Amino acid sequence: MFREFGIPARIEKVRDAERIVDYAFDNEIDGKTDYDSAVLNTLWFDFDESDDVSKTLKDVRKLYNRFCLPLEITPRIFYTGGRGFQLNIDLPLEGLNLGKHIKRKALRDYLLHLQVKYVLTTLDKQCINNSVSAMRRMPYSPYLNKKTFEANGRNCIPISIPQLENMNMDEIEEMSTDTDSFLPPESW
Repeated sequence: MFREFGIPARIEKVRDAERIVDYAFDNEIDGKTDYDSAVLNTLWFDFDESDDVSKTLKDVRKLYNRFCLPLEITPRIFYTGGRGFQLNIDLPLEGLNLGKHIKRKALRDYLLHLQVKYVLTTLDKQCINNSVSAMRRMPYSPYLNKKTFEANGRNCIPISIPQLENMNMDEIEEMSTDTDSFLPPESW
């Protein structure tokens, strides 16, 4: 259930548009999406930094090494092609069974707890506050400036754990420009 595509201009440039499916919500109320009905089957961590994107790489490494690795969690990690990274932790397919009235608060409180515990300075607070309704871009879609909708030549790409541990920011950015080598994992 993808909510991983973001602004409409990015959707138009997705290489594999048929992979975009409906939002992962159960209900509509008066024609509007009921965000409290969100299916919570992924924890999304969005790391952004306008001035020095390498700070986001450090935070992603920190969250992986101090939280994921000890708990034997294998996250999906993406370089967004712009200001940072996403680290996604998949939950059981049925999602978290939280009551509708506490879903947003419980998720926000947990993400804020992890932000403080691991001193994640580039974890995007806006995404924490909107974690139930936030959308993410599809892998292999171009990074576009939110104001001008202009591409910067880099794309949202998956990052393996060895790449996360061994590559520097310049190498990751370079890898995100090589669109000819994009071969999505067979599981997608």
